[in-house]
Order: sequence, then C-alpha cells, then structure tokens
Amino acid sequence: MKQVNRVIFINLLTTSIVLGVYNVFTGIHIKILGYGEGVIGQVLSIGSLSIAVGSMLNAYFSSKVGLKKTISFGLILMSVGILGVGFIRNPFLIKISSSLMGVGYGFPFSSVGVLLIENSGESERVKVFSRNFIAQSLGTVCTSYLAGVIIKTFGKVFAAEKAIPLLYLLCVFIILLGFYPLKGLNDIDKLKKNKDKNFFKGFKDVMSGSALKFVIYNTIIGFGAGLVIPFFSVYLKFALNMDNEKVGVIMGLSQLGLVLGGFLVPYISKILGREMTVVVCQLLSIPFLISIAFPQGVFIMGLSFFLRSTLMNLNQPLIQNISLETVDYDNRALMSSVISMSSNATRAISMIIAGYLMENVSYTAPYYLTVVLYLIGTAIFYRSFNLEKKPLRGGIE
Repeated sequence: MKQVNRVIFINLLTTSIVLGVYNVFTGIHIKILGYGEGVIGQVLSIGSLSIAVGSMLNAYFSSKVGLKKTISFGLILMSVGILGVGFIRNPFLIKISSSLMGVGYGFPFSSVGVLLIENSGESERVKVFSRNFIAQSLGTVCTSYLAGVIIKTFGKVFAAEKAIPLLYLLCVFIILLGFYPLKGLNDIDKLKKNKDKNFFKGFKDVMSGSALKFVIYNTIIGFGAGLVIPFFSVYLKFALNMDNEKVGVIMGLSQLGLVLGGFLVPYISKILGREMTVVVCQLLSIPFLISIAFPQGVFIMGLSFFLRSTLMNLNQPLIQNISLETVDYDNRALMSSVISMSSNATRAISMIIAGYLMENVSYTAPYYLTVVLYLIGTAIFYRSFNLEKKPLRGGIE
C-alpha cells in the first residue's frame, strides 16, 4: 500500500493546485487585469485542451521511458506555466503559459488511475479509488479556502493585482514537493517491457466496443461541464458581487461534499451497483445545477453548490474504475489518456462558447445547455453500461 499512498499524495498535490487554486482564481485574476469573459474562456479553454495534449503525450512517453520520468517533466511544466499566468500581463503569453500548465498537469492526471488500478487488487479497488478521491477532495477544499484567505491577506499589503500572482508563486513550491514521493515510486513493470510495442495499435481497442461507448459518454459530459464549472468563481465574484474569501469558501464547500461522497460511494455502489449509482447521482444533481442559475441568497447558493458537486462527482471513483476495465491490461495507460483527451478537448471548446454566452447573452444561458447535455450523457451511459456487467480485465488478484 506504500505505492498507493505515494500515488495519492502526488495526485493530492497536483489536483489541489489545479482544482483548488488555478481553476478557481485564474478567471478572477484575468478579470482584474482588465480582460473580459471572452479572454477568460480562451485562457481556460487552452489550458483544458493542453491537458488533453499532455494526457496523450503521457500515454506515449510513459510507454517509452516510464511514468516516473513523464510525471517529473509534468511537475516542471506545471511550475513554469502557473508562474507565467500569474506574472505575465500580455494575453497571448498568458495563453501560452496556460498551455504549459495544462500539458504539465496532463502527465500526472492521466497516470494516477493507471497506477492505482495496477497497485491494488480487485476486492480493494473501489476503496482505493475512493481513498484517492477523498484525499483529492479534501485537498481541494482546504486549498480553495486557504487560497481565498491568503489572497485577502496579501490584498491588505500589496496591490490587488499582485495578490493572486503571489499565491501562484507559493503554489510552485507545493508542486515541487511532488518530487519527494515520486522518488520512491515504482514504474509498472509491464509498461517498461512494452517500449518496442506499436503505440498506435492500441487505439483500435480503445476506439471500439465498450471503451468507445465510454469515450462518447465522457465527451458529452465533459462538454457540458466546460460550459459552467470553469466559470463558477467568475459567476460568484462578478455576477453576485462576492469577495474573494467568500468565493473560496463556497468553492471549497462544493468540494467538501465530495469528501462525504468519497466515504459513502463504496456502500452506495454495493446497494445500487456501480453503474446505477452513476446514473442516479448524475440525475439528482441536475435540479441543484438549475438552482445555481437562480440564486436565492448565499446560504441557498452554498447549499446548491454543495449538493450539485457531491452528487455529480460522488461517482468519479466508479467512473474512473469502470473506464479502465473496458480495455485490456496493456491499453490502460492509453485509455486513461484518451478519456482525459476527450473530456478536456471538448471542455476547451465549450469554455469558449460559455465565455461568449456569458459576455453577450447572460451568465445563466450556459446552465440550460449543460442540463440538456447531462441528460443525454446519462442516458447513453445507462443504455451502454447498466445493462452490461463486464468482468474485470487484468490487474492484481
């Protein structure tokens, strides 16, 4: 289990920075610099698209040099990228920096699931993925809240436009801590032996059967998520006039529900089954997403964020597990990368659309489109997986 703990710690560091800090405050930072929602959408879109690129590069390079070296390179790119976004004012260079951040994050992001599933047995796999999910969620909660507090504190000493860049500088030191657990991490032996394998042949298996169905489902959900999630903090800050500390609290609160969900998901999945748990939770999250579009005070807003985030993301350990079980052992790294690419590439497109809609139509317009896409995606998942109970492929027994 030491290997599992190392993987979880690396994921904790990188996702806390990205989900708890970068995704929450980058939009606000760009807005403070004087740019509109259109530019925010472009910057976040490029970052998301770059995660997709990084994920695919990770699948290739990890099969040649191992996961440790590719993750190491990813940590370096993340550090350079977040510094560029924080301290560069030119919008073009900010976009370049966002792309570096995204590519860097794509390496550990698409490696975690593979490392967890290959270092755990079938009987403990759901619990291992849930532990990782809980740690990730707790890290995001704490960093969202602390980031808001730190920015507010910095704002009392420095000019407002310098507060977030200084926070990003602090994030670099946290990212570099990932090299410590990475030193003791073992590469997957089978990946090392596949250096001479034709990398592109794996796409035939990934883009067929149950794996293809999952990619289609994931693409639709990713498109819907990209319309609203990256703009939550901008929506709270500029549509509802909340200060940075309250934004951090509410965004952190939305993640706090994931911790509870992470504890409950092994038990819920035993009652409903993995596939039906995904379907039910996604459907129940939709009314709370609609509620966010019609805010009725800070308390109701916070509660809606909490419940939407909990229900929509409670099933992430199950989804990650199911996706990697749709392919054979040798193709799991590639499948993880394809899933990341399909989700982030479509988010990149939907972020641009959302930025345009929020700037030219209304802040709530993307929410209605997201509801439709979530319903379609959930229906596809139900028809594709709830009726198909696939046996586990490979792994440690």
